[in-house]
Amino acid sequence: MKNSYQIAFVDLDDTLLGPDKKISAANLAALERLREAGVQVAVASGRHYQNIVSFDQIGLQEWVLSSNGAVISHAKTGQILLETTMPAALVREVCEQGRALGMSLIAYHRDGAYIERDSSWTDLYAREAGWTPKRVAMESLPADGFQKIIWAEDPVLISRLAPKLRNQFAGRLYVVPTNAHLLEFLAPAGNKAHGAKGLAKHLGLASINALAFGDGNNDVELLGWAGLSVAMDHGRESARKAARLISPIGPPETAFARAVDLALSPQPFPA
Repeated sequence: MKNSYQIAFVDLDDTLLGPDKKISAANLAALERLREAGVQVAVASGRHYQNIVSFDQIGLQEWVLSSNGAVISHAKTGQILLETTMPAALVREVCEQGRALGMSLIAYHRDGAYIERDSSWTDLYAREAGWTPKRVAMESLPADGFQKIIWAEDPVLISRLAPKLRNQFAGRLYVVPTNAHLLEFLAPAGNKAHGAKGLAKHLGLASINALAFGDGNNDVELLGWAGLSVAMDHGRESARKAARLISPIGPPETAFARAVDLALSPQPFPA
């Protein structure tokens, strides 16, 4: 296949990682197929950088997009190419409103992940993420280092609040429901497409040189930007609508492998 794909932005949860939060043998082999085709792999995840680099199965990667693309880091040196943080006043506003509504607050700060109190929802987050945030008062953290704030609560409440909060913070924050029980708040440029554009510019690449693979609401902008994008067949409707292609139907733990086969198959560039 003759193409100009040089980099692949790969989501973690429910894309590279299966429902068990592990990387299947088929998906690991798909990463190698990308590399053998001359495509550099960059993980693009909502997870914190410190959490992403713990997945040593992924193998060689130069760059990592973490905190939903708010941070671009060099995986080997830790060099930060880009960090997009939330304005301190908006951090306070989101935290105060969340507390008033009884939300469990989780903060992604450049120094790590933090919670104010333990709850069943922060426990669920810790199990799914595979690490335990530290307990602190949010006001004790440096005000200029907040990458995102997460509200964790009952999915019914999150679903009801999400559209209202998107309207409330329109133009001021990027608000996106990720898991059913998580609602995330980031700076307006805190999305994966913004991070991918920043890295592509640094590497002298354009969108036509990029592949993207994802499944969730926070992948929508990236899937729409990349020259060729594939959504997982089990993914959110928003992701499947944004992507150029959808992976063939099959087990969710190997959807990424099927997506890579599709992306590397002989076919014309999408319009």
